[in-house]
Amino acid sequence: MADDATMPGLAPATVGLRDLMNASRELTGRMARRLDMPATDVAAVGQLDMAGPLTVGALADRLGIRTASATVLVDRLVAAGRAERRPHPTDRRSTVVHLTGPAREESWAVWEPVIRAMDSVAAGLPAEQQAVVTDYLQRVTATMLAS
Repeated sequence: MADDATMPGLAPATVGLRDLMNASRELTGRMARRLDMPATDVAAVGQLDMAGPLTVGALADRLGIRTASATVLVDRLVAAGRAERRPHPTDRRSTVVHLTGPAREESWAVWEPVIRAMDSVAAGLPAEQQAVVTDYLQRVTATMLAS
């Protein structure tokens, strides 16, 4: 964790969180190279894995990209066998993007070692510290989602 000369007065936990967010972006880039995919596609696979099927518009919102860009992204995922478009269950005008089983397995194979290593760090903390860290991360996540 670097000292923060650009934004003095931040709590060390805030600087640490900023550094974590930066490390996460760098990790996503490395994983994208391992999967031979654009980083945005890796992020889309992650969103579909965590959220389940989404419309192209909802996926675009989650990724912070235009719907037209998300359509091109989904076209790539479908062409690569990583996603499928299916009819929306209640809106006949829409389709929903589903992650394929092979894409989920491919993604997990690359991400699992990192996720297990992070889990090992968490498991190494005493239960009381885990509770504090969990509470902090949940509250920061809620703040980020509300912004």
